[in-house]
Amino acid sequence: MRFVAIALFGIILLFSGVSFAGTSPCMDGTAYFACSRVAGYVGMRCGPNGLARDISCQCESVPGHITVGSGDSSVCELAKCGNINVGACDTSNKPKYCVNGQLIDNATKCSCPAGKRIAANGLSCEFIPCNDSGTAVQEGQCSAKKQKKCVSGALVDKASECGCPAGKTKVGEACFILCEDNSKDGECSSTKPKECVNGYLLDNAAKCGCPEGKTAVGKQCADSILGGIGGADLLGGLGGNQTGTAGAGASPLSCCCLPTAMIALAFGFAFVRKK
Repeated sequence: MRFVAIALFGIILLFSGVSFAGTSPCMDGTAYFACSRVAGYVGMRCGPNGLARDISCQCESVPGHITVGSGDSSVCELAKCGNINVGACDTSNKPKYCVNGQLIDNATKCSCPAGKRIAANGLSCEFIPCNDSGTAVQEGQCSAKKQKKCVSGALVDKASECGCPAGKTKVGEACFILCEDNSKDGECSSTKPKECVNGYLLDNAAKCGCPEGKTAVGKQCADSILGGIGGADLLGGLGGNQTGTAGAGASPLSCCCLPTAMIALAFGFAFVRKK
């Protein structure tokens, strides 16, 4: 009977211990003999002496944690992505999101960089289509208007892939209307005063200048009306670097003969009227 009593007491004590273990967990709420899944205590097992590191408690079993070190000296740490915490977005590299030490795309959580939008899958980003005068051009596609291609959300010249519109010629990656001397539309020809206008060489002296020795007269170039003779020469001046004897810029004709001639003409005119 005594043996039976001792056995019953042992069973009652065992069940009491199990019941106590189930109702009196460790400080983080982990039940006795269980591995903690609470941040800061991951990798620890709850025992009679509280929480203690137990290598059988796998860090990786709790999302966002990794084992650092080995053996009894190993510890559990948050699996950061460089300097990005688990569950955080890399704001300098959208739409990257840190999960278990790896950066993955999650545009819904982290949004997209400028010029892009969230793709249909909700995870990646895609370039916003280009706008060619009201016509949407998808990324990597050529515009129906030729020459332009949508690259990284912007229209760029790509005549080598997209071709040129009718009447234009490929020059590098762009398209131009060219004149017979290969000058581009709106450019001055090497033959002054010609300008290339819609495929034709037209005079435009005001913009393109004149050849040496000629003067712009409207849009055209002409020889000087004075033929290279200065105004002083027409008045009888010595011109050039010569110096007149009647003062600076003066000559016998301009200082003496011209006034005399004008007086004579005036008297002659009056005499004829009188007659």
